[in-house]
Amino acid sequence: MKCRLGYILILLCTACVDRITFDIEAPDNFPIAVEGFISDEPGPYTVKISKAFDIESKQSIKTPISVNRVTLSDDAGNAENLVRVADGEYQTNPLGIRGTIGRAYTLEVETLDGRVYRSTPDPLLPAGTITEVYSHYKAETSADGATEYGFDVLFNSTAGEQQNFYFLWKFVGTFQVETNPELYTVNCGESRCPAPLPCSGYVWNGALTYVSPCECCTCWSKFFNTEPVVSDNQVVKDGLFRDVKIGYVPITEWTFMHKVHAEVQQFSLSPRAFAFWKAIKDQKRATGSLFEPQAGKIPTNFTQLSGKSGPIEGLFYATAITRNSIYITRNDVPNQSVIPEVELLFTDHCEKLYPNTTTVKPDFWVD
Repeated sequence: MKCRLGYILILLCTACVDRITFDIEAPDNFPIAVEGFISDEPGPYTVKISKAFDIESKQSIKTPISVNRVTLSDDAGNAENLVRVADGEYQTNPLGIRGTIGRAYTLEVETLDGRVYRSTPDPLLPAGTITEVYSHYKAETSADGATEYGFDVLFNSTAGEQQNFYFLWKFVGTFQVETNPELYTVNCGESRCPAPLPCSGYVWNGALTYVSPCECCTCWSKFFNTEPVVSDNQVVKDGLFRDVKIGYVPITEWTFMHKVHAEVQQFSLSPRAFAFWKAIKDQKRATGSLFEPQAGKIPTNFTQLSGKSGPIEGLFYATAITRNSIYITRNDVPNQSVIPEVELLFTDHCEKLYPNTTTVKPDFWVD
């Protein structure tokens, strides 16, 4: 039971804030949706383009689409055509255009049927500084009477010298897991027979035999805040944001098998980009509420320049990013007996344990 609960808690946390669903009013005239940004960090920068369907449609909510051209430019005369890297996904050259504070950036999209859309120039503003990231241990009783343990992640930050108080904050948690693909089995008649995965480094020849290092036993999994967290000018004091809650780290047998890296990212926003993310946040929070915002009210910064009329949704924006992080370890848990033991070994490739999981050790990870 504890193992299943651990899977559920992490799955609830793996809905990245960048995944956006638009509620569209017009059922017979579905728009295309554009998502992307340029930052002051090294590229490549990615733009995703899809056909957005009504939330009640029986079809897929988002279908990636190809276009004729995606061009990113700035107000200093630099421009670059993005390259298609997957269905509906376009990227800049890693050595190409780079976001610079003080410049404004525009995205132009030309569809296969000749429609051309252009985003409003968006200024790249300073990001301020995240001065502190910290955690608070908590124990709560669930609806079924079980006690759930975890950590709230909070931070303090500054708006910077420019006194730009419009920010988007993201939380990224990372934890390391160890699995047992050498114990993988397959059906063989009325029972199951040993069939260690080739990546496990073991073979079965009447007994488990080690032949090489395992390539799929150790993974790092990421999880995110489940809705946008945006600044509110009313809570700024002396250019500071204090005690802002950004994420939650559940204590499960997997998250605290070792430790959790908790990172907070602060994205600078123009007023227009802030209005977009604020509307997304309000829509997510209001789902099922009597005061739920009307569909189709999410602002966009795109206008159509030519071609037959066709709506467009989404946002392309420029941002500076600042980061800060901490590790939350098993020693931070006041009573380590609340950390469950792994009751059910995971015997498949470790990348299949959770979404957003990789065998590549993150650069920031310290053993």
